[in-house]
Amino acid sequence: MFPNLRKWREQFRRHPYADSAVLLVFITLALGGVRWWGRPTVLLTADGITRKVPHKAKTVGEMIAAQKIILGPDDFSTPSPGTPLEGVTAVQVVRVTHRTEVRVKRQNPRIYTRVQLKANLRPVLVERGFVHIDSTTVRITYFNGVETSQKTLKRKSFRRSIFTLTLLNKKTGRPVKVYDLAQSRKMLMRATGYYVGEKYVPSDTTYLGFKLRRGLVAVDPKVIPLRTRLYVKGYGYAYAADTGSAIKGNRIDLAVKDKHEEAKFNRHDVSVYILEKAKGW
Repeated sequence: MFPNLRKWREQFRRHPYADSAVLLVFITLALGGVRWWGRPTVLLTADGITRKVPHKAKTVGEMIAAQKIILGPDDFSTPSPGTPLEGVTAVQVVRVTHRTEVRVKRQNPRIYTRVQLKANLRPVLVERGFVHIDSTTVRITYFNGVETSQKTLKRKSFRRSIFTLTLLNKKTGRPVKVYDLAQSRKMLMRATGYYVGEKYVPSDTTYLGFKLRRGLVAVDPKVIPLRTRLYVKGYGYAYAADTGSAIKGNRIDLAVKDKHEEAKFNRHDVSVYILEKAKGW
């Protein structure tokens, strides 16, 4: 291989146009290099990356498109896309994003009724009132991830009712758990009353084995599961612990003290709030 190469080289050197050919090749390469080095460049910053970009484009927009950078509907460049590139040394693509945020400010609640009940099972606190709420919808604009402006789109003020039942610790009186009655499931049920000693009450022990006392109630387990905490308007806090042959559907039998209190609830419709199923009251 090498002898052939040397032979070819000797033949080329003896050719009458060899020097001219070498000179032509040199000039071609030199002119190409000058052209390449002299090609205009721009410092382009886009999507967190800055690089030096040679180009043939006439405008900023053409150069950005040539780099396959797609501008979103709110994105822009500095200088603007229509700016001629002559004399431009740096171009920045700005990505514009928006986020909508709802800001809620609650004023201190105003309670107009506060009643502590102690007759049934454990002490509870029932409160009624309202809270004033201001809601503001804001549109936040970001340039390349940096917040630049905020615009208020909507303001709304309204009152929200407060209707809560708070379970209290029997010894300390401190809150144990709060139920939002305004958000609880509510049923209208036909009430009756029963007590130990009544001829239709065969036992002083409930279906779940508790000694019958005010606050324990009999329900249809198909409607309200046993071991469910309840609030019965006009009666108080209650716990579903018993059943009865006559207690079917939307019926509830309330344990009361005596026949006088029984008459107060018999054949009356009461609002029953379903709180939660729990192992104890």
